[in-house]
Amino acid sequence: MPAKSKKAAEPKPAEVEPKAAAPSTNGTATPAEKKDTSDTPAATGKPDKKIFDAEQEKLKADIDALQAKLSTVRDKIGLATGKPGSNDRRATLRAELDSIRGQQSGFRTSRGKILDQVKAINDNIAKKVKDLQASKSKIPFKTVAEVDAHVKQLERQVESGTMKLVDEKRTLAEINTAKRNRRTVESFQADQEAIDRDRATVDELRKQLDDPVAKAASDRYDAIKAELDELKKEGDEAYNSRSKLFEERDKIQAELNTLYNEKRESSARFREANDRYWAKINEDRARRAERLRAQRTADELAKKQERAARIREEAEIPAYQAQIEDCQTLIDYFSGKTTGTVSLNSAPLTTKSEIAGVSKLEIRQVDAAPEGTVVRKKKGDDEESYFPEADSTDKLNVPFATLSALLSLSIPPPASQADVPRVVGDLKTKKEWFEANQARVTAENISKAESEIQALNAAAKETNGVAPSPSQGADSPAPEPIAA
Repeated sequence: MPAKSKKAAEPKPAEVEPKAAAPSTNGTATPAEKKDTSDTPAATGKPDKKIFDAEQEKLKADIDALQAKLSTVRDKIGLATGKPGSNDRRATLRAELDSIRGQQSGFRTSRGKILDQVKAINDNIAKKVKDLQASKSKIPFKTVAEVDAHVKQLERQVESGTMKLVDEKRTLAEINTAKRNRRTVESFQADQEAIDRDRATVDELRKQLDDPVAKAASDRYDAIKAELDELKKEGDEAYNSRSKLFEERDKIQAELNTLYNEKRESSARFREANDRYWAKINEDRARRAERLRAQRTADELAKKQERAARIREEAEIPAYQAQIEDCQTLIDYFSGKTTGTVSLNSAPLTTKSEIAGVSKLEIRQVDAAPEGTVVRKKKGDDEESYFPEADSTDKLNVPFATLSALLSLSIPPPASQADVPRVVGDLKTKKEWFEANQARVTAENISKAESEIQALNAAAKETNGVAPSPSQGADSPAPEPIAA
């Protein structure tokens, strides 16, 4: 990367590139000064994107404002100098004004026709309403539901059978009259719907009278007239001040160029600061990774050294030493030279190491008998105690640890006192064999240990053969080889 190559050329690797110059605030480009700012905390800090965006937005807003001013000045210059195309805007507005006049003429013609239609429909509505009201005044019912209710009431009276014949005939005649009136009432709804349709038609026609297109055309006509008057006024003023307009145009253009340069320089400074920041981050990551790799290498080498020392220490222990001592201890025990508990070097078979992660087993305790409880004998205990015990003077009691030691030496334990000399002889033979082969097996163990240590040394040399990175600190210790 360019940032790394620049760092390699400097005399001090710890130094960083100088910080970029502060952005200009007076509209002119400020050259970057070659100052050493590597000791400042902000030299390698991450540039603030929010500050950069705010600066860019401000510059863009200033540029847009100047562009609008420049466009206005150029239009005034075009009006003042009378160049080809300077009156295009005025001609366009006048053509649009003529078009709007034609539209307004058509709107007036259409409006007269609509008013005639509205008047005719209103007259028709008034006649229909008058006829409908006259028809309703002749019938006492307003809706079909009222007619049906009245007919049902009369029919129930007739069906009850309580009426006189004259009243029943009169009621039946009234029912027939009500049914005929029902058809008339039904026609009221159709007449009312026709009146409502005519009124809706009138509303639609009135909406056409309030046409937004016609109103918009009228508003546009007024706006064009006002703009043409303003253009004429500006043209007269611009013609009298052409030199001032040219000076103003040049000044605005110079300010625009300055803002454009400042915007480009701000982007370049932010990009360079961002590149420097990420270059520093990548270098720090590489340096940390190298330190971790060196630390892992040193830890692995220390483990190999510890393992080699343990292998050598175990190999230098005389072979079969514990077995020889156990044989002598057992010989003394069975010969009667020692009494009491026998201490053996070999671990008993029952010794078990605790396994990591497994909870220690607890022996179940027998609950004590409740207070006042009498223990009864089991059936058959009296019979067993009746018979005398056999003579056990010939038996030999051997501690469990001693039995375990004999089994570990592959010697059968004695079955009786008479078998003890045989066990003593086997122990002496086993001890003599251990003593005769002790030097040879010890030498073989040392040879195997040296071979394993040499293999560890070769692996350590391969690990140390990787060249350390230049970024590794001088205080990092070099791994030491395993002592042979």
